[in-house]
Amino acid sequence: GYKLHLVIDATYELPIAYKVTKASASDIKEGHALLEQMEKRQREILEKAETIAADKGYDDTKLIEKCWDQYKIKPVIDIR
Repeated sequence: GYKLHLVIDATYELPIAYKVTKASASDIKEGHALLEQMEKRQREILEKAETIAADKGYDDTKLIEKCWDQYKIKPVIDIR
């Protein structure tokens, strides 16, 4: 099977970044990759973002710290 990792603008309900992977792919690894992709391709959107919400598959200390320390985005991620 496959899995869709998707970043959307919740206000306008528009997709911003995505990646399709095998179902076994790590959400955490892909979360880091999507942030890096946005930094390269959509820096202005990343700079304006205030929060990022994700399910518990993305619950990772390094990912949470990256959101806050590097991008000043408050992560709202369910705990595993």
